[in-house]
Amino acid sequence: MEHVHLLETAIRLAAKVHRGQVDRFGKPYILHVMRVMMRGQDLEEQLLGALHDVLERSELTVDDLAKKGFPPRVLKALLHISRVEPETYEQYIDRVVQDNLAIRVKLHDLADKMDLLHVDQLDPADLKRYNKQLTAYHRMKRIVEEAKANMHLQTAAAKVR
Repeated sequence: MEHVHLLETAIRLAAKVHRGQVDRFGKPYILHVMRVMMRGQDLEEQLLGALHDVLERSELTVDDLAKKGFPPRVLKALLHISRVEPETYEQYIDRVVQDNLAIRVKLHDLADKMDLLHVDQLDPADLKRYNKQLTAYHRMKRIVEEAKANMHLQTAAAKVR
């Protein structure tokens, strides 16, 4: 039951923070946040998905979120997935890839942002952003695949012993 409460709290908080915000196509921003959350495979990914833009788009701090009962693991990943000015996008991605949970949710975030089915037309700035996001997506995807392969090898080696 605690899990349900935490997720509901994250959703309510995200809805409050993103109230009135729209994406670059004029759609309610909360829809993006909810799609990222829904891609989550477990509670941690879902919580981080709901919260992934809260620090960037509000005055809230990690301490504020800790007081609401969010797990330290999710808050640690939130620090990795939240952009900090004036870092470049590449510096930001370098920070994201330092945390496995942040990587997984950033992949969900990028997958949603790169879903072009809801876009009527791309302008040159959109294409530039898309290519940058695509590069980051493939970099993180490789990291995840390498980690899975290493885990598989370690598991196989342990069985042989």
